[in-house]
Amino acid sequence: MNTSPGNSSDGSKFDSRLIRKPRQQPRLQRTLWGGVNVAFWVFLFYLWAPLLTVLSWLLGIRLAWQQLYKYQDQIDPFLLMAVPVILLCCALVLIGWAEYNRMRFAGKERRMPVEPIDIAQIAQDLGATQELALGLAGSKSAILHMDDQARPVAFTPKQALATAATQEA
Repeated sequence: MNTSPGNSSDGSKFDSRLIRKPRQQPRLQRTLWGGVNVAFWVFLFYLWAPLLTVLSWLLGIRLAWQQLYKYQDQIDPFLLMAVPVILLCCALVLIGWAEYNRMRFAGKERRMPVEPIDIAQIAQDLGATQELALGLAGSKSAILHMDDQARPVAFTPKQALATAATQEA
């Protein structure tokens, strides 16, 4: 097989650009090679099927299949007694845990109110002007505009953007 460009014996030239640009191949050729690819993957799975069967039998999948599908109309008497007992135990554990936490945290408020922060402190922490901090404190949501040093320089209230978008439309 000659793969060098221009030295083909059948007159066709090997074009390595098809490797990088498979969309330049004809659609029929791409479709046929896709079908060949799928056929080989199916064949590969067919070859692996006996090994997967042995592994599944070893792992108990056969037993699970028998319990779920082969013995469909049989009721296990152990399950009739065990399932309600298990449900009762789970309910008792959950209720006991909830009651323990209720007694443990009764009368204790762990969430303390946050003290109000002065606007000047907010401006200082942000590295912004006091007018900007005052505007941010008065808006529910805003888009913050930053300079190159990541300091806030301006903001746009979200409500103003929503009304501007509806006016443009």
